[in-house]
Amino acid sequence: MAKQKHPERDFESYFPIGEALSLLLHPFAEVVLHDTRSGTIVRIWNAFTSRSAGDPSHLEGAPDLFTAESILGPYEKSLGALGRTKSMTAAIRDDGGTIIGFFCINLNVSALDNVVDGIRNFVAFATERPEPIYRNDLQEHVNYLVRDYLISVNRTAESLSRHERQECVGQLERTGLFAARNSVKLVAKALGISRASMYTILGRVRDERDREAEKLDAASAFPTR
Repeated sequence: MAKQKHPERDFESYFPIGEALSLLLHPFAEVVLHDTRSGTIVRIWNAFTSRSAGDPSHLEGAPDLFTAESILGPYEKSLGALGRTKSMTAAIRDDGGTIIGFFCINLNVSALDNVVDGIRNFVAFATERPEPIYRNDLQEHVNYLVRDYLISVNRTAESLSRHERQECVGQLERTGLFAARNSVKLVAKALGISRASMYTILGRVRDERDREAEKLDAASAFPTR
């Protein structure tokens, strides 16, 4: 009589890891241990579906995705009506380096998706800023323009580099903002700098603009054939 094999024993050392992760991330994480030789699930913790140990893994060809790396992900998986997961797969190799199994973690992020969507809807605005409002409140208009630039470069006013601060002022200059009375003072306040520094930056912006204009004039005076 042939001796019965117990492939599960090859994965017993991973059981405490799977259980620990499932307890730590409960109820959001499903942890699955696959045996590629039998093509079945060895263990599953916090199952999101009706899968259980002994069921087919349906991972044919998955070992071909691994080269020198032993980890894939994070990647997205769909759970159908349940939402989606942020998943990772780790290859389990024998002493010879051959893949004999997979350790998979599926983190259900659908609940977080709902929270993010709720926050996005809450802070969204149905219309653009009404022109009469910011036209009659120059400081508010300046604040919005500076804020839009800070968002575009993912910075705070305090962390702007010299180049970024000049770039911001250059954008404001091109809108014609500085034709308005007290605009220099208001922009300086929004950027958190002194009025003297603001005038220095604005001077550099205008000097650069004038140099560019001179270059264009010179180029147009001698057109290429």
